[in-house]
Amino acid sequence: MINLGLIGKYIQNSQAPNLFKKLSQDFDLPLTYELFDLKDNDNINFRDYIKNIKNKKIDGLNVTFPFKEEAAKLSDIKGEEVELTKSSNLLIFKNKITARNTDLLGFEKLLNFHFDKKFKNILVIGAGGVGRSICFALTKFGLEKLYLVEKDSEKLKKITLELQNQGTKVISLNEVEPHNKIIFEGVLNCTPIGHEHSLGNPLENFNFNNVEWVFDAVYVPAETEFVKKAKKSKIKVISGIDLFIFQGIEGFLLFTEKEKLRDKIYKNINKIRKFYFDKLT
Repeated sequence: MINLGLIGKYIQNSQAPNLFKKLSQDFDLPLTYELFDLKDNDNINFRDYIKNIKNKKIDGLNVTFPFKEEAAKLSDIKGEEVELTKSSNLLIFKNKITARNTDLLGFEKLLNFHFDKKFKNILVIGAGGVGRSICFALTKFGLEKLYLVEKDSEKLKKITLELQNQGTKVISLNEVEPHNKIIFEGVLNCTPIGHEHSLGNPLENFNFNNVEWVFDAVYVPAETEFVKKAKKSKIKVISGIDLFIFQGIEGFLLFTEKEKLRDKIYKNINKIRKFYFDKLT
Protein backbone atom coordinates (compact mmCIF):
# COMPACT_ATOMS: atom_id res chain seq x y z
CA MET A 1 0.00 0.00 0.00
CA ILE A 2 1.31 3.42 -1.00
CA ASN A 3 0.20 6.32 1.22
CA LEU A 4 0.05 9.67 -0.57
CA GLY A 5 -1.41 13.13 -0.09
CA LEU A 6 -1.74 16.70 -1.29
CA ILE A 7 -0.63 19.74 0.68
CA GLY A 8 -1.64 23.32 -0.10
CA LYS A 9 -4.31 25.92 0.60
CA TYR A 10 -7.99 25.70 -0.39
CA ILE A 11 -7.66 22.21 -1.83
CA GLN A 12 -10.89 20.60 -0.60
CA ASN A 13 -12.29 20.49 -4.15
CA SER A 14 -9.09 19.15 -5.70
CA GLN A 15 -9.64 16.18 -8.00
CA ALA A 16 -6.18 14.76 -7.22
CA PRO A 17 -7.53 12.06 -4.84
CA ASN A 18 -9.99 10.97 -7.51
CA LEU A 19 -7.35 10.76 -10.26
CA PHE A 20 -4.83 8.84 -8.17
CA LYS A 21 -7.43 6.40 -6.88
CA LYS A 22 -8.79 5.91 -10.41
CA LEU A 23 -5.32 5.09 -11.75
CA SER A 24 -4.62 2.83 -8.78
CA GLN A 25 -7.81 0.86 -9.46
CA ASP A 26 -7.20 0.67 -13.20
CA PHE A 27 -3.70 -0.75 -12.68
CA ASP A 28 -4.22 -2.66 -9.42
CA LEU A 29 -1.80 -0.58 -7.35
CA PRO A 30 -3.49 0.04 -3.97
CA LEU A 31 -2.94 3.48 -2.45
CA THR A 32 -4.45 5.95 -0.04
CA TYR A 33 -4.66 9.69 -0.65
CA GLU A 34 -5.13 12.36 2.03
CA LEU A 35 -5.61 16.13 1.83
CA PHE A 36 -3.56 18.46 4.05
CA ASP A 37 -5.34 21.80 3.64
CA LEU A 38 -3.42 24.61 5.35
CA LYS A 39 -5.86 27.41 4.49
CA ASP A 40 -6.07 28.46 8.16
CA ASN A 41 -2.33 28.26 8.89
CA ASP A 42 -0.69 31.49 7.72
CA ASN A 43 2.33 31.24 10.01
CA ILE A 44 3.14 27.57 9.54
CA ASN A 45 6.72 26.30 9.45
CA PHE A 46 6.47 24.31 6.23
CA ARG A 47 9.71 22.38 6.77
CA ASP A 48 8.62 21.15 10.22
CA TYR A 49 5.15 20.30 8.96
CA ILE A 50 6.60 18.17 6.16
CA LYS A 51 8.88 16.42 8.65
CA ASN A 52 5.85 15.51 10.79
CA ILE A 53 3.99 14.15 7.77
CA LYS A 54 7.00 12.07 6.74
CA ASN A 55 7.12 10.58 10.24
CA LYS A 56 3.47 9.50 9.90
CA LYS A 57 4.42 6.96 7.24
CA ILE A 58 3.25 9.03 4.29
CA ASP A 59 5.22 7.90 1.24
CA GLY A 60 4.87 11.07 -0.80
CA LEU A 61 3.05 14.33 -1.31
CA ASN A 62 1.80 16.44 -4.15
CA VAL A 63 2.41 20.11 -3.37
CA THR A 64 0.32 23.01 -4.59
CA PHE A 65 -0.11 26.76 -4.02
CA PRO A 66 1.63 28.41 -2.21
CA PHE A 67 4.34 25.94 -1.18
CA LYS A 68 6.03 24.77 -4.40
CA GLU A 69 9.17 26.86 -4.07
CA GLU A 70 9.52 25.96 -0.39
CA ALA A 71 9.15 22.28 -1.27
CA ALA A 72 12.09 22.51 -3.67
CA LYS A 73 14.29 24.11 -1.02
CA LEU A 74 13.73 21.49 1.69
CA SER A 75 14.48 18.42 -0.44
CA ASP A 76 17.68 16.40 -0.23
CA ILE A 77 17.58 15.19 -3.84
CA LYS A 78 16.27 17.29 -6.72
CA GLY A 79 15.20 16.15 -10.15
CA GLU A 80 16.80 17.92 -13.10
CA GLU A 81 13.57 19.84 -13.70
CA VAL A 82 13.54 21.01 -10.05
CA GLU A 83 17.12 22.26 -10.33
CA LEU A 84 15.99 24.17 -13.42
CA THR A 85 12.77 25.70 -12.07
CA LYS A 86 13.56 25.96 -8.32
CA SER A 87 10.00 24.70 -7.84
CA SER A 88 8.57 21.32 -6.84
CA ASN A 89 5.04 19.96 -6.72
CA LEU A 90 5.96 16.41 -5.73
CA LEU A 91 7.93 15.07 -2.77
CA ILE A 92 8.92 11.42 -2.34
CA PHE A 93 9.79 10.31 1.19
CA LYS A 94 12.36 7.59 1.70
CA ASN A 95 15.47 7.96 3.86
CA LYS A 96 15.90 11.26 2.05
CA ILE A 97 13.35 13.59 0.47
CA THR A 98 13.31 13.67 -3.31
CA ALA A 99 11.68 16.62 -5.10
CA ARG A 100 10.27 16.40 -8.60
CA ASN A 101 8.31 18.81 -10.75
CA THR A 102 5.44 17.23 -12.67
CA ASP A 103 4.07 20.68 -13.54
CA LEU A 104 6.95 20.97 -15.99
CA LEU A 105 6.88 17.31 -17.03
CA GLY A 106 3.10 17.38 -17.43
CA PHE A 107 3.06 20.68 -19.31
CA GLU A 108 5.60 19.26 -21.75
CA LYS A 109 3.16 16.40 -22.40
CA LEU A 110 0.32 18.91 -22.78
CA LEU A 111 2.26 20.95 -25.35
CA ASN A 112 3.14 17.86 -27.36
CA PHE A 113 -0.50 16.74 -27.24
CA HIS A 114 -1.92 20.03 -28.53
CA PHE A 115 0.83 21.45 -30.80
CA ASP A 116 3.27 20.37 -33.46
CA LYS A 117 5.16 23.62 -34.03
CA LYS A 118 7.30 26.04 -32.08
CA PHE A 119 5.86 29.34 -30.87
CA LYS A 120 6.64 32.97 -31.66
CA ASN A 121 5.35 35.45 -29.05
CA ILE A 122 3.93 33.96 -25.85
CA LEU A 123 2.55 35.94 -22.90
CA VAL A 124 2.67 34.35 -19.43
CA ILE A 125 0.96 35.95 -16.43
CA GLY A 126 2.50 34.93 -13.11
CA ALA A 127 5.99 33.71 -12.22
CA GLY A 128 5.20 31.74 -9.06
CA GLY A 129 5.58 27.97 -8.71
CA VAL A 130 3.44 26.83 -11.65
CA GLY A 131 4.40 29.89 -13.72
CA ARG A 132 8.09 29.10 -13.38
CA SER A 133 7.50 25.51 -14.45
CA ILE A 134 5.44 26.50 -17.47
CA CYS A 135 7.98 29.11 -18.60
CA PHE A 136 10.79 26.57 -18.60
CA ALA A 137 8.59 23.97 -20.34
CA LEU A 138 7.80 26.53 -23.06
CA THR A 139 11.49 27.27 -23.60
CA LYS A 140 12.25 23.55 -23.91
CA PHE A 141 9.38 23.15 -26.41
CA GLY A 142 10.65 26.11 -28.40
CA LEU A 143 9.65 29.75 -28.78
CA GLU A 144 11.11 32.96 -30.14
CA LYS A 145 10.10 35.41 -27.45
CA LEU A 146 8.51 35.15 -24.00
CA TYR A 147 6.67 38.08 -22.46
CA LEU A 148 6.39 37.59 -18.71
CA VAL A 149 4.18 39.53 -16.30
CA GLU A 150 4.76 39.39 -12.54
CA LYS A 151 3.90 42.04 -9.93
CA ASP A 152 6.69 40.92 -7.59
CA SER A 153 9.67 42.76 -9.12
CA GLU A 154 12.32 40.61 -7.38
CA LYS A 155 10.65 37.39 -8.50
CA LEU A 156 10.34 38.77 -12.03
CA LYS A 157 14.00 39.83 -12.18
CA LYS A 158 15.18 36.45 -10.90
CA ILE A 159 13.29 34.26 -13.36
CA THR A 160 14.04 36.62 -16.26
CA LEU A 161 17.78 36.17 -15.67
CA GLU A 162 17.41 32.40 -15.28
CA LEU A 163 15.47 32.08 -18.53
CA GLN A 164 17.90 34.34 -20.37
CA ASN A 165 20.75 32.14 -19.15
CA GLN A 166 18.95 29.27 -20.88
CA GLY A 167 19.05 31.25 -24.12
CA THR A 168 15.44 32.49 -24.06
CA LYS A 169 14.59 36.02 -25.16
CA VAL A 170 12.47 37.40 -22.30
CA ILE A 171 10.63 40.71 -22.07
CA SER A 172 9.63 41.28 -18.45
CA LEU A 173 6.60 43.43 -17.64
CA ASN A 174 4.94 44.64 -14.46
CA GLU A 175 1.56 44.70 -16.17
CA VAL A 176 -0.09 44.26 -19.57
CA GLU A 177 -1.56 47.19 -21.39
CA PRO A 178 -5.24 46.42 -22.18
CA HIS A 179 -4.75 47.15 -25.88
CA ASN A 180 -1.14 46.14 -26.29
CA LYS A 181 -0.07 46.34 -29.95
CA ILE A 182 2.02 43.18 -29.65
CA ILE A 183 0.32 40.16 -31.21
CA PHE A 184 0.62 37.26 -28.79
CA GLU A 185 0.26 33.78 -30.24
CA GLY A 186 -0.65 32.33 -26.85
CA VAL A 187 -1.68 33.87 -23.52
CA LEU A 188 -1.29 31.81 -20.34
CA ASN A 189 -2.70 32.53 -16.89
CA CYS A 190 -0.39 31.00 -14.30
CA THR A 191 -1.75 32.94 -11.33
CA PRO A 192 -4.36 31.69 -8.82
CA ILE A 193 -6.73 34.44 -10.00
CA GLY A 194 -9.90 32.76 -11.15
CA HIS A 195 -9.80 29.99 -8.55
CA GLU A 196 -13.00 29.58 -6.52
CA HIS A 197 -11.22 31.19 -3.56
CA SER A 198 -9.59 33.94 -5.63
CA LEU A 199 -12.22 34.93 -8.17
CA GLY A 200 -11.51 37.45 -10.90
CA ASN A 201 -9.74 37.81 -14.22
CA PRO A 202 -6.01 38.62 -14.44
CA LEU A 203 -6.60 40.22 -17.87
CA GLU A 204 -10.05 41.73 -17.49
CA ASN A 205 -9.56 44.44 -20.14
CA PHE A 206 -7.33 42.51 -22.52
CA ASN A 207 -8.28 42.17 -26.20
CA PHE A 208 -8.05 38.54 -27.33
CA ASN A 209 -8.92 39.19 -30.97
CA ASN A 210 -5.43 38.49 -32.35
CA VAL A 211 -4.60 35.63 -29.97
CA GLU A 212 -4.55 32.04 -31.30
CA TRP A 213 -4.86 30.17 -28.01
CA VAL A 214 -5.02 30.58 -24.24
CA PHE A 215 -4.26 28.38 -21.25
CA ASP A 216 -5.51 28.74 -17.68
CA ALA A 217 -3.71 26.80 -14.94
CA VAL A 218 -6.82 27.10 -12.76
CA TYR A 219 -9.30 24.25 -13.13
CA VAL A 220 -11.58 24.79 -10.10
CA PRO A 221 -13.80 26.10 -11.59
CA ALA A 222 -13.02 24.86 -15.10
CA GLU A 223 -14.68 27.90 -16.68
CA THR A 224 -12.93 30.86 -15.11
CA GLU A 225 -13.67 34.45 -16.09
CA PHE A 226 -10.44 34.37 -18.10
CA VAL A 227 -11.62 31.30 -20.03
CA LYS A 228 -15.12 32.70 -20.58
CA LYS A 229 -13.70 35.91 -22.04
CA ALA A 230 -11.35 33.98 -24.33
CA LYS A 231 -14.18 31.74 -25.57
CA LYS A 232 -16.14 34.79 -26.65
CA SER A 233 -13.31 35.49 -29.11
CA LYS A 234 -13.67 31.92 -30.43
CA ILE A 235 -10.04 30.97 -29.94
CA LYS A 236 -8.48 27.69 -28.82
CA VAL A 237 -8.79 27.24 -25.04
CA ILE A 238 -6.59 24.77 -23.19
CA SER A 239 -8.04 24.06 -19.77
CA GLY A 240 -6.19 23.59 -16.51
CA ILE A 241 -7.92 20.21 -16.49
CA ASP A 242 -5.36 19.06 -19.04
CA LEU A 243 -2.42 20.09 -16.86
CA PHE A 244 -4.13 18.40 -13.90
CA ILE A 245 -4.37 15.17 -15.91
CA PHE A 246 -0.92 15.14 -17.49
CA GLN A 247 0.96 16.16 -14.36
CA GLY A 248 -1.13 13.68 -12.35
CA ILE A 249 -0.15 10.81 -14.61
CA GLU A 250 3.53 11.79 -14.37
CA GLY A 251 3.18 11.93 -10.59
CA PHE A 252 1.50 8.52 -10.45
CA LEU A 253 4.38 6.98 -12.41
CA LEU A 254 6.94 8.56 -10.09
CA PHE A 255 5.19 7.66 -6.83
CA THR A 256 4.55 4.04 -7.85
CA GLU A 257 7.90 3.58 -9.63
CA LYS A 258 6.00 1.87 -12.45
CA GLU A 259 7.51 3.51 -15.51
CA LYS A 260 6.62 0.38 -17.47
CA LEU A 261 2.95 1.46 -17.26
CA ARG A 262 3.59 4.69 -19.18
CA ASP A 263 2.62 3.39 -22.61
CA LYS A 264 -0.52 1.66 -21.29
CA ILE A 265 -1.71 4.82 -19.53
CA TYR A 266 -1.03 7.16 -22.44
CA LYS A 267 -2.77 4.81 -24.87
CA ASN A 268 -5.89 5.63 -22.85
CA ILE A 269 -5.25 9.39 -22.62
CA ASN A 270 -8.30 10.34 -24.69
CA LYS A 271 -10.53 8.20 -22.48
CA ILE A 272 -9.03 9.73 -19.32
CA ARG A 273 -9.40 13.26 -20.69
CA LYS A 274 -13.04 12.65 -21.64
CA PHE A 275 -13.82 11.32 -18.17
CA TYR A 276 -12.46 14.41 -16.38
CA PHE A 277 -13.71 16.97 -18.88
CA ASP A 278 -17.20 15.45 -18.57
CA LYS A 279 -16.87 15.43 -14.79
CA LEU A 280 -15.51 18.95 -14.32
CA THR A 281 -17.12 21.05 -17.06
